Amino acid sequence: MKIKKILALILCAVMSVGLFAACGDDEGGSAPRGFGNLFGTEEEIDPYPLDTKVGFIYSGQVGSDPMIAIFELGRNQLERTLGAETFYMENVRVMQFEEAVEKMVGAGMNVIVAASNTFNSAVVLESRKYSDVFFVSFGGTDQSPNLASVQPQLYQAANVCGFTAAFNTYSNRVGMVVDNNLYNAYGVANAFALGVRELQQQPGQIGVSLNWALSSHHDDTRAAILDLINQGCDIIFIYQSDEYGIRLCEELGVNVIAFAYNLPEIAPEQYLTGMYLNLNTYLIDKVRKYMYGNTNSFGELVQRGLLHGMVEMIGFEDSRVKPGTRDLATELRAIIMDERSLVFGGEIRDREGAIRVERGSSLYIAQIFTMRWLTSIIDTEKNFSEPLTEITISDFTIKQ
Repeated sequence: MKIKKILALILCAVMSVGLFAACGDDEGGSAPRGFGNLFGTEEEIDPYPLDTKVGFIYSGQVGSDPMIAIFELGRNQLERTLGAETFYMENVRVMQFEEAVEKMVGAGMNVIVAASNTFNSAVVLESRKYSDVFFVSFGGTDQSPNLASVQPQLYQAANVCGFTAAFNTYSNRVGMVVDNNLYNAYGVANAFALGVRELQQQPGQIGVSLNWALSSHHDDTRAAILDLINQGCDIIFIYQSDEYGIRLCEELGVNVIAFAYNLPEIAPEQYLTGMYLNLNTYLIDKVRKYMYGNTNSFGELVQRGLLHGMVEMIGFEDSRVKPGTRDLATELRAIIMDERSLVFGGEIRDREGAIRVERGSSLYIAQIFTMRWLTSIIDTEKNFSEPLTEITISDFTIKQ
């Protein structure tokens, strides 16, 4: 059954039983709640001393990057749960990755986490060079005895975010600010737009605008957000590796949906919902395999989403969303988890009118992760950032 038909039935049911009254926190407070456990584990510290050093290589800087913040949570959880020593290196460019790995191996790292999709090719080469070191590649597809890759299905949550935006817009136009260098940026943007489509009674009924802006270019991000506001967007979805755009929406009084686990703290007055990654359980599993010599199953490609809790939603702020939002979005989330319908089910056309997904078929996961086209649901697209010319490079300092 199509998602739109299922949700139509749910909407009627919600209206008939009067569930449009806003719901408070289910523990009696007013604080927003997510659908899952951010730490993803109830395990206690293992009782044996463990000689393991885990190094995280970041493409950006710890502090204001929502993606790095997720890995920092995982790094801290490794220390608490397994007692492992963990370290990190910031601002590593792709051209510096080889030297970064060399420094970390020289410092005694047993497991190295390449915490950016930009390292996917480089980490394969390094894993072949250091066969006794175990690598984790975020966003990669390669696998070998000492190389594991993980591809979170973030597009699933983006689809729920798009549906939520469409259900709550009053201007009938929503916008996106997306960094096209981020992990699966096209998949996330298209999934958001397809979520909007679920509430369109006719094509174009709810407009979707997309502005590309690099996360580190704050002036470009500001211009992109102001342009969306001028287009009439009353809800803005942000997928960047920086908190600036989210904080700007809070400052400007614009409702925001974004990728950030701490969204309620960044935009307490303007957030509606959001999404984040929970990599803690995955990272603990990989490091534990190394610690106890169970490395035969280390090298694998894992693709997980809402069903396994690797991708999670931020709880709704009921005072700002329309009545019924929580019930409908929760049902859509369940539909996606149960695969009763697929996010990228056809028919889907691109912005040039070509059919990318035939009616009755859907995209494979590999096609979603590698797509470089945009759905026709996105009726406006602008680019606000030129390619990076001046970048901060790593000094190869290993921090703890």
